[in-house]
Amino acid sequence: MVVVSSTISAGPIAQTLSADGKPIGEGGKSLERAFPRFADDFSWWIEAAKAQRARKAPPY
Repeated sequence: MVVVSSTISAGPIAQTLSADGKPIGEGGKSLERAFPRFADDFSWWIEAAKAQRARKAPPY
């Protein structure tokens, strides 16, 4: 697990996402605003992990 500098929250879930997973209400709006930054942070870590794994095998 890695720690990313941005956060997202999705709750109460029934007031944040519809039954088909689409953002709804104020919670959904907040999620839509926060998710792009979170995704960018997470993508950065994925690329960093791939580069490190190519350089050196994991110690486990």
